[in-house]
Amino acid sequence: MVGIQIFSLFFSKFHAQTISMFRSFLLAFFLSIWSNFSFAQRQPSILITYYSQSGNTKAMAEAIFEGATSVSGVVPKIRPIEEVSTQDLLDANAIIFGSPVYNSNVAPEVLEFMNSWPFEGRPLKNKLGAAFATGGGISIGEEGVMLDILRGMLIHGMIVLGGDQVEASFGASGVTGESPFDSGQLDPLFLEKGRGLGRRVAETAKRFQE
Repeated sequence: MVGIQIFSLFFSKFHAQTISMFRSFLLAFFLSIWSNFSFAQRQPSILITYYSQSGNTKAMAEAIFEGATSVSGVVPKIRPIEEVSTQDLLDANAIIFGSPVYNSNVAPEVLEFMNSWPFEGRPLKNKLGAAFATGGGISIGEEGVMLDILRGMLIHGMIVLGGDQVEASFGASGVTGESPFDSGQLDPLFLEKGRGLGRRVAETAKRFQE
């Protein structure tokens, strides 16, 4: 009888310890999941979007994406404007937007896209914004296109940024149709400006999130 009581007491303590250990394991497991989820939620999202006719603006967007992905703790996304929804704009902490030069202006498709951005209540206010452009000549309108995009962002209350060097003060731009840059493709010099813009926006978005 005494042996049974001792066994029962031992079993009860063992059972209680097992339950306690199991509860501790479950708590640690769910805390780990929640911590990872919260960290992912805190990571700023950077939307890189563009309209491209010849593929050069797309190439610049890809260089910007490469620069942004070199910064840890951010979530860059790249997609053409026709694949961007209003929710994509609202979810982004930063928007980097590019257009080819069209008669010294932004492309009509780009203007239409920007005019579709939500304005009521200014939901894009305080998001970071930056611009990039590509064109066929050195003085054919790249800077004007970037300024048009930045002005549009400022109307929405966004905080605009330039590149990481003085030669990219208004954003990243490149030319493809004028010597010595007449190969039809963006020179590495211009692509590096794109990477610098992506890095700067990503680093700034990360600091804003901290």
